[in-house]
Amino acid sequence: MIAIQPRKTILKLEYNDTDISGDISGDVESFTYNDRGADSSDSISIKVNAVDDKWINSWLPDKEAVLHPTLCTKNWIVQGDSTPLDCGTLVVDDLSYSAGPCVLTIGAVARPNGTSFHEKNQECVWKKTSIKRIAQTIADRYGLGCSMDAEDVDIALKEQDDTDSSFLQKLCSTYGLILKTYRSKIWIFDREQYKKKDAVATFTPADIVPNSLSWNTTLSGTYTGGEFTYSNQKKKVNIKVTIGTADRMLKLNQYASSEADAKRQLQAAIDNKNHSATTISFSTMGNLSLCSTMCINIKGLGKLNGKYYMDSVTHTLNKSSGLVTKVSASRVGG
Repeated sequence: MIAIQPRKTILKLEYNDTDISGDISGDVESFTYNDRGADSSDSISIKVNAVDDKWINSWLPDKEAVLHPTLCTKNWIVQGDSTPLDCGTLVVDDLSYSAGPCVLTIGAVARPNGTSFHEKNQECVWKKTSIKRIAQTIADRYGLGCSMDAEDVDIALKEQDDTDSSFLQKLCSTYGLILKTYRSKIWIFDREQYKKKDAVATFTPADIVPNSLSWNTTLSGTYTGGEFTYSNQKKKVNIKVTIGTADRMLKLNQYASSEADAKRQLQAAIDNKNHSATTISFSTMGNLSLCSTMCINIKGLGKLNGKYYMDSVTHTLNKSSGLVTKVSASRVGG
């Protein structure tokens, strides 16, 4: 008879390319990985039992040290299965210590290390270019990779007086795109197109941890149409562009290079406002196959049912309660 192997979750952690998993396994109380599908960087939080003074002496991590965590579940659904989740490389940016009990909390984020990408203002005028070319130019400044999973957008004129990170994020948002930064690359994608993809999983009440469900829908801050006003310098007139219906109108007055550009900006602004009109969050048994930017289906919850886009997925491995996955999502279609 073959012995049944229990479910287990393994945390592997590299510190500056050195595997420290075995050294710290007895002290780790919890590990949390926040995978975000919006403009925020992915992050981790590690809580360790720091009763041993080594954690505030030689084992205290250095700020800007590089962590590379990997989670892996085994025998989770069927005997012999193995599901890994590479959390990427992250930079230590926050340390906190408390006594009674002694706990050290290590925070790290997925952002470029040792650069001015997030900190130094840049003054520049971008002319006759595109978002993809701007992003590539900025990425090249810091030796970062750059990928874009979206239709490129022409930019006739754009002034920058901001950090590269903030400027690029705002530029992408203006045209309905999402910017994510990692330690070695930046990634731009079209959230509205990702929302059209098939759902990767279906959740019913039986899959949801009791008392963890939260759902909300609102009309506040949502729009059925919009009006965009911009100036045509050659003709010296103001031009108005409208889309949608007049029930709840979003009004914008800003620079556009053409009517098509104005419509693109207006549609992007409406999509951004309406994205979180209906939201749901819940916890479920640890599921490392779930990632932000994916879609899921909710069934068995009446009018709460539907297709949802996962804005964030948080995997928490706790020494006492095991692995739990929390999903925060927005319904596709409002």
